[in-house]
Amino acid sequence: MRSFKASKLQEFLIKTIAYADIFDYPLRLDEIKKYLIGERAEKILIDRKSIGEKEGFYFLKGREGIVETRKEREKWSGRKLIIAQRTAEKLKIIPFVKMIGITGALSMDNCQEDDDIDLLIITDADCLWLTRLLIILLSPLLGIKRRKPKERNVKDKICFNLFLEENHLKIEPENLFLAHEICQERPIFDRNNTYTRFIKENEWVSNFLPNAKNSSKFKIQNSKFKKNRILSFFNNLAFRLQFWYMKPKMTVERVNLHQAFFHPGNMEMEVENKYRQSLSLLGLDNS
Repeated sequence: MRSFKASKLQEFLIKTIAYADIFDYPLRLDEIKKYLIGERAEKILIDRKSIGEKEGFYFLKGREGIVETRKEREKWSGRKLIIAQRTAEKLKIIPFVKMIGITGALSMDNCQEDDDIDLLIITDADCLWLTRLLIILLSPLLGIKRRKPKERNVKDKICFNLFLEENHLKIEPENLFLAHEICQERPIFDRNNTYTRFIKENEWVSNFLPNAKNSSKFKIQNSKFKKNRILSFFNNLAFRLQFWYMKPKMTVERVNLHQAFFHPGNMEMEVENKYRQSLSLLGLDNS
């Protein structure tokens, strides 16, 4: 693939399309603007020498095949979205659940037929591990097919891959992969404007994707979280029991009392490596 000599904006534009290309995901013009890496822009001009276009989708030259891939995956995603919404309807009976959001491939309507469904759960303060325990216990009773560790057949199963407490909403480390994950997240249940606070707490995203989410539009009041000693005691107990059970099986998971990141494989590092390789082939730096 030949190297590109581009203006700074064109360089950012190519980087944006190259990042999406990792996921076989061509972008529409409004999506290029929204997810433009590194620079705020009101108007996008496409350099047709370096970027291909088909049916309103833009991609790296020679990659027009991913247009059909995206359209096919949108069909599978539509079916999985219904499952996700039904799951949220069932889980909102748990009083500690403040928000449920779609993450991963489904958040971009980019699921393959055999993919699972990734969900983010935000809970009351000091209730994360109680909430997770309730979800585990209630899922079979509510007809929720939950993905289990190391399970091979995960089609249409729910992967509760991220839990946050409402007073610990900031996601770290600050990098392009997580910036995308935060911007792409789609709330399907939201209690007390929790989604607004989630975006506000992750304002750092604008350092990577300045057009994606304008957190200054979100006006929130400073929240004070009252500590319930009884709930806190049982939440601590639930954390210790679950951590004791999980510890021998843990690999790249990151868990503590207030946040839990369950990743079946180190997707973050894999994407970063592919992105770096793609930029190298395109003759662009990774800054």
